[in-house]
Amino acid sequence: MQSTGALKKEGEELIVPPLNFAMVAPGVYRSGFPNPRSHPFLLQQRLRTIIYVFDGDCQPYHQQFISDNSINYKHFRVAANKEPFVEMDHAMVSEILAEVLDTRNHPVLLHCNRGIRRVGCLVGCIRKLQGWAMTAIFDEYQRFSGTKIRIADQEFIEVFKAPVHIDPQYQPSWLETE
Repeated sequence: MQSTGALKKEGEELIVPPLNFAMVAPGVYRSGFPNPRSHPFLLQQRLRTIIYVFDGDCQPYHQQFISDNSINYKHFRVAANKEPFVEMDHAMVSEILAEVLDTRNHPVLLHCNRGIRRVGCLVGCIRKLQGWAMTAIFDEYQRFSGTKIRIADQEFIEVFKAPVHIDPQYQPSWLETE
């Protein structure tokens, strides 16, 4: 038996999380686009909802996985921030955040293709709603983006002020404001 770098017993399936997978807060996860090898891992998370933020189409194998497992699916066609004139739509970001923060959708996976830029901006906006300092928000963004840091993303996070309408009855406890 060849070593794969992971501990695996004979006959067991290797559990592989999607690229850049992490917990954002209880009930909310982020990642890059899941591939078929990561589907068993996602099943362990007992996801109720998957939100895909990308301006392209979802892969058929992923749509089949979502359908086969009765997971709610929401696709928002979001363009990436690009200098000098392309910016994520603030109203759409507010709509996405309202879906992510609605506990009726939890546990929820928020993903784009690599789990870096679009998801990084959305998580940055969640951190603003949680009252994090901008330096901490940018540090988290940079940990996931590595060498792919875009100043336009950080500027978007900094200036984002669109209202996010959350039904207080379904707001996560970790977002409660004073």
